[in-house]
Amino acid sequence: MQLLSVVLYNAKGETRLVEFHPGRLNIVTGESRTGKGALLTIVDYCLGRKSIQVPEGPITDTVAWYATLWQLEDGQVFIARPAPAPGKASSQQAMLEFGNELQPPALQDLVINTDAATLRTQIGRRIGIEENITGPGTRGRAPLEATLAHAVLLCLQSQNEISSATTLFHRQGERGIADALRDTIPYFLGAVPQDQAIKRAQLRGAKQALQRAESALQAAEFAAQTIDVELRALYGEARAVGLVSEDEITDRLSLVRVLQGARVAPPPEQRRPVIDDIAQQDRYVALERRALTVRSELARVMDDRALLLAHRSEESDYGDALQLQVGRLASLGLIEAASDSGPGAAPACPACGQETDHADPTPTALRSSLTRLQSQLENLAEARPSQRSALIALDGQAASLRDELASTEAALSALRTANRVTDLAAADGRDFTRGRIDAILSRVDSTDDTELQRLRASVENSAATVSALEAELDDDEDREQLTSRLLLVGQDMTAYADRLELEHSEGSVRLDLARLTVVTDTERGPIRLERIGSAANWIGYHLATHLALHRYLTRQNRPVPRFLILDQPTQAHYPSEMSLQSGVPEDDTDRGAVLRMFKLLYDVVQELSPDLQIIVCDHANLPEPWFHNSVVHNWRNGIKLIPGEWLS
Repeated sequence: MQLLSVVLYNAKGETRLVEFHPGRLNIVTGESRTGKGALLTIVDYCLGRKSIQVPEGPITDTVAWYATLWQLEDGQVFIARPAPAPGKASSQQAMLEFGNELQPPALQDLVINTDAATLRTQIGRRIGIEENITGPGTRGRAPLEATLAHAVLLCLQSQNEISSATTLFHRQGERGIADALRDTIPYFLGAVPQDQAIKRAQLRGAKQALQRAESALQAAEFAAQTIDVELRALYGEARAVGLVSEDEITDRLSLVRVLQGARVAPPPEQRRPVIDDIAQQDRYVALERRALTVRSELARVMDDRALLLAHRSEESDYGDALQLQVGRLASLGLIEAASDSGPGAAPACPACGQETDHADPTPTALRSSLTRLQSQLENLAEARPSQRSALIALDGQAASLRDELASTEAALSALRTANRVTDLAAADGRDFTRGRIDAILSRVDSTDDTELQRLRASVENSAATVSALEAELDDDEDREQLTSRLLLVGQDMTAYADRLELEHSEGSVRLDLARLTVVTDTERGPIRLERIGSAANWIGYHLATHLALHRYLTRQNRPVPRFLILDQPTQAHYPSEMSLQSGVPEDDTDRGAVLRMFKLLYDVVQELSPDLQIIVCDHANLPEPWFHNSVVHNWRNGIKLIPGEWLS
């Protein structure tokens, strides 16, 4: 996996393309503040880092998308990441496209189709990072899977990291990164077998199975010793709470059969609460009878009241009819005629009032009917006061009966509530005993000899599986494999340190994986990197270490990207502004050190070409032909990563 180009998109859709050559030394030289150092950060972000660490300024003000194009062993991959939203420092969104002869798409064609974690997983599989699990470290760290994120830590050296006396790898000072490097470098070096992850997972499963089998056997053996005593005690408990009869049973089979029946048998139904106290029981029965009597009396009163209301309604309708007839007769003036005519008066016409020879029988009959109707109306009026009195009396009687019924039912409820506490306690006791029956009967089957033999065989088989897997996963063998590989890396580190003429390189130089630092073995004893003075030495040992690691990883075809990006490796040799502008150190000593540094980088790439790519972002601009041929971008005279027209 090698870098072909870095592509920046602004909001207008304009692009800035920075191209690189695979399998070569690529030098990006230029003045300060031209954006050289941002290339490493952009690559890190495009390879799945959540946040982009470019300084606030022209880049963050203008770039909408960051993208990179990579050459893989079997094709190409285009990776694009949108800039974090305003006010945000990170983003998980990404675009991922695999293919051949890919070209950076236009801004409108960039689509988010994955996230950072999936991006790393897919690319990691493409470069050969297989499923793996590193074993927990000596300090009890959890198992860790090596991914592309860990491999990238071996491929980047920022300006501050390459000159550090205490930090050897990218992001080593961040929380958890140092432990991740210690756990994953053995895998990337090949000291961990490819199938070790599967075997370690099998070993964890076998140990868990062994623990379960041992626990089951131990429980079964203990139960076999105590099961008869527990069954007899449980039977006595079931008898005490009324779940079984009073018969005495001693043999195991009968006990199990009876207890199984007690476990599912429903409790006896009780219509009336059982009251042990005689006085309370008498009072309860008396209250029940009185409540029944009161309910009967209340029903009778309510029936009488309903009958009275119905009779009153019928009388009201009859009175209304009589009153209607009286009104009709009065409208004809018959009432007045009847009142003015005396016993000796001559008969007169009821219509015109003239005297007649014979009296008309119709008016007489009408007057008789009217008299009768008036008498009936008077009788109805006299009856209404007595009806109202009766209705009031019935309402009072019903209210009194309701009050008495309420007090009687309250007394019954109090007696039932007081007695229910005892009933509930007994029910809870039965439920608790049923639960114990379930628990103990579930262990009965595991106490026979056949089951015990099966459990012992299961323990033996699980123990044999654990032993076999532990023999295949020999920690001593793993340490020996890692030590052998680190010795080979140390040989190259020693040779490179000697070419760079670093201090304390006369003995051997090695990588201390436990401390993640460089150690030089001298006649006075081992010297760690932080005890070696001068930034030039720190940078030199960083270069020696990473070149040696990548030489080993490349030659052994290990699953690590085949690129190394170095930012400002010559910073210790450009003390003046004039040197920075020209790219040539003024002092001959500094110039010699810079020349040795770049010649070593050039020679390592040439040796491993086309399988390794080194990208250097630096001020150096040496006149040597091989150096000049390695320069891919010279950002001087106003040329920068962000075009000037983007800023306007």
